[in-house]
Amino acid sequence: MKRVLPLSLCFLFIASFSCVAQNAASPIETLKNAYAASGSIVVLDKNTILIQPKMPAPVCAMPKIEDGKTTWQFYSFPLASITVRLTEVDETLISEDRVFTGDEAPKSYKPGDKGDTTMIVIAGNEGKQFHTLIYDRDKFVQLGPGPHSSKEYDQAPDDTLAFGLTFSDPVSARAFEIALKNAVLEAKAQAQIERP
Repeated sequence: MKRVLPLSLCFLFIASFSCVAQNAASPIETLKNAYAASGSIVVLDKNTILIQPKMPAPVCAMPKIEDGKTTWQFYSFPLASITVRLTEVDETLISEDRVFTGDEAPKSYKPGDKGDTTMIVIAGNEGKQFHTLIYDRDKFVQLGPGPHSSKEYDQAPDDTLAFGLTFSDPVSARAFEIALKNAVLEAKAQAQIERP
């Protein structure tokens, strides 16, 4: 019995160390899993990810009620890719909105209706921009099936202060939002440690 106790303690120490190591990578893995239905995420280095949304980007409609009348704002983020340095994300500005993606929403909307899609908006720290590849959504939509050159839909580099990602599943959107905040905080903490 005396020999079993030290072995058990040793096993618990190793198991707890293993859990800590797994948790260090979990925000990025959670990001990848939560975003899988909407696109893909590639890790470029320990502080940089490449987000590749599925194309074409949906047109998102958001109702706004002013003076008792409903008006609509329309958004589209035609992004082929976004390079995100985690240390350059402002985690306090990550926000979530419910939006509508169907063409009929402005006609059939009744106050209180919830959108069918969740949009997560990500903004950079002051003075920071994200490097993106944008494209002409209308040209992309008109292309038939099959492989196409990026020139056919006017893909080009661009920089932006903020961008939106869409999720049809609100649970995945929430998991992504939490994981992104955690990944950003971890990257910033690590950057502080590594500063000379």
